[in-house]
Amino acid sequence: MRILLLEDEEAIRGFVRINLKRNEMEVTEAGDGETALALADSEGPFDIALLDVMLPTISGFEVCEQLRSKFPSMGIIMLTAKSQEEDKIHGLELGADDYVQKPFSPGELIARIKSLYRRMQPSAALLQAVASQELAAAAPVQEVMDDELTIGPFRLSVSARKLWKNDEEIILTPTEWTLVRLLMEREGKSVSRDDILSEVWGRYYVGDLKVVDVNIRRVRQKIEDNSSEPAFIETVWGFGYRWRRGSSG
Repeated sequence: MRILLLEDEEAIRGFVRINLKRNEMEVTEAGDGETALALADSEGPFDIALLDVMLPTISGFEVCEQLRSKFPSMGIIMLTAKSQEEDKIHGLELGADDYVQKPFSPGELIARIKSLYRRMQPSAALLQAVASQELAAAAPVQEVMDDELTIGPFRLSVSARKLWKNDEEIILTPTEWTLVRLLMEREGKSVSRDDILSEVWGRYYVGDLKVVDVNIRRVRQKIEDNSSEPAFIETVWGFGYRWRRGSSG
């Protein structure tokens, strides 16, 4: 796993680097936002970026926004010393997948990284099916059973981890894609925020339920014709969300 680490405080950067390498992760470091963006262009692709928020020049939020624009499939985790709710939400709205608040333990950070990385990978069942096909020289990957899910104008590919609406690809982050897949697979069924948090971020995730709401809002902005009047992802007030059964837009 390749990690881009952006942290301006050398002591913290060294602490994080040591723990990442102990977990067999390859780490590329930057002490400011400009360097991080340059490294992303010159030495990428990276699997996950860890971004400090408070930086001497451009902020971690600005770096997050630019990385998300250039590398939609990259995982992004914000490292923040701030406890204010608006800072967490702001990072998520700009495209971050998760946040870890300082001070954090090495175990917590590694767990968040591994959880995000798992969300970025195809399921074990699919990989096994694909491997079986290759060994048997059978049908191509696109024909693996349950590889694609089609509902109304949407087509979701598990192996490609992509989503199309009316045959036009919708660019999603790893977390957004996992969230859409969960709701589409449970079409017509209400899914609680707690269940979404557990299924998408992991059962041991420690964080605010608002991470679910922010990601739903981001997804709606991408898939809905009018995100303020969603036709596909319904809000189940006081509970969670539901992919509307038989929705065709």
